[in-house]
Amino acid sequence: MSSAKRKASSLISKLRGRSSASREQVILELTEIGPLAVKPLTKALGDKDYKIRMAAAEALGAIGSEEAIDPLITALTDSSKNTQAAAAAALAQIGDGAVAALLDTLIGSDQAARKWAAEALGSIGDTSVAQELMARLNDPNVEVQRAVVTALGDLKSKRAIEPLIDVLSSDNVELAKAAAEALGKIKSTVAIEPLVHALASSSADVRQAAANSLVRVGAATVPALLEAFETGDGTVRRWAADVLGQIGDDRAQRVLLDALEDPDERVVRYAAMALGGVGRESSIDHLVGLLSHPNKDIRYAAVEGLAGTGSPKAVKHIAKCLQDEDWVVRLAAVCGLGQIGSRTCVAPLITALKDEEWSVRRHASIGLGRTGVKKRSVGALIGALDDPKESVRSAAAEALGELGDKAAVEPLQRLLSDDDSNVVTAAEQALAELGHDTGAPHLA
Repeated sequence: MSSAKRKASSLISKLRGRSSASREQVILELTEIGPLAVKPLTKALGDKDYKIRMAAAEALGAIGSEEAIDPLITALTDSSKNTQAAAAAALAQIGDGAVAALLDTLIGSDQAARKWAAEALGSIGDTSVAQELMARLNDPNVEVQRAVVTALGDLKSKRAIEPLIDVLSSDNVELAKAAAEALGKIKSTVAIEPLVHALASSSADVRQAAANSLVRVGAATVPALLEAFETGDGTVRRWAADVLGQIGDDRAQRVLLDALEDPDERVVRYAAMALGGVGRESSIDHLVGLLSHPNKDIRYAAVEGLAGTGSPKAVKHIAKCLQDEDWVVRLAAVCGLGQIGSRTCVAPLITALKDEEWSVRRHASIGLGRTGVKKRSVGALIGALDDPKESVRSAAAEALGELGDKAAVEPLQRLLSDDDSNVVTAAEQALAELGHDTGAPHLA
């Protein structure tokens, strides 16, 4: 046995009982040995300890030798799912050389192996296997079907669009969800109508997957979404609003403004937030009316919408919400002010440093740092270094570091003796940004 093989065998024996971090180091050393480690590693695929089998598969994938293909194919039927997954990932790393063996496995008798073979083929990215994958869409095992659907999405196969659209209407929620996700990866306009239709699914998971995919397709979906908004029920309008907001197309503004008076409060809420995504200043006056709505969720959404416009004209309206009875609305307001970050945000953010809710105070500190305005902000943040909540103190320290005012050095030095380690770390980082050597003696 060569010295390299002996070293590989010795390293493999060290895998037993090691922590995950230690195993990673051993795997790295085995990988560095290269092809001479393949035989000892393939032998290790038969070890009684699944952790060693799993690590051996990982190392074989990293080495990438085609000599390991057949043993790794066998490992797809291992009693340990972790080992199966590691073997599939290893075959995907080997790449094109493993395709033929994976295609044979795809039509084999073991359902676990078929599932992993489909996943590996999708990861390899060879689009020529799409036809063989589509033939397995009727596999008797649902897990295999789902893996095939996901693989076709990963391959971005145009030929798979129509079959995937058929799967999208499946009664099986997991399959329908996987099909929606796959169609989003392919980004074909052919799938827009079916995906919009899926927004009416009885499954929230399918609706979410369809919405995400429509966002991925982008602006081409807007006409179909606008039509769905006009003709669909409350569920469809709610999801359509969400997608339109994420796409941020100006064409959606009129429909979204009308939806602020929708009888379904969920639609009102998502339309308000979506208007922020569209980002038009002309939406501000329409959103302001919702700030006094009895439903706190709608008030929250209106604040989000106003902040999304990014306009300084929204600041005075958002600032009024710092007096809202609901702390979540106040938190949205303070985050919105930090998002806009204009000079006019400074005064209300300083006011928010006195809020009874610590998370509001924390985000007020963060917002002041983002404004970049030193005047008044620095003094207020220095005061916040004495806040009873440690996360507020650390946020204030970070903000002072961002603002870069030397007046903060001495107060930050005092914070180095704080009881909370996160606060101390924040103070150290802030002092470093201010050019102060934290290794030097500091005030108690």
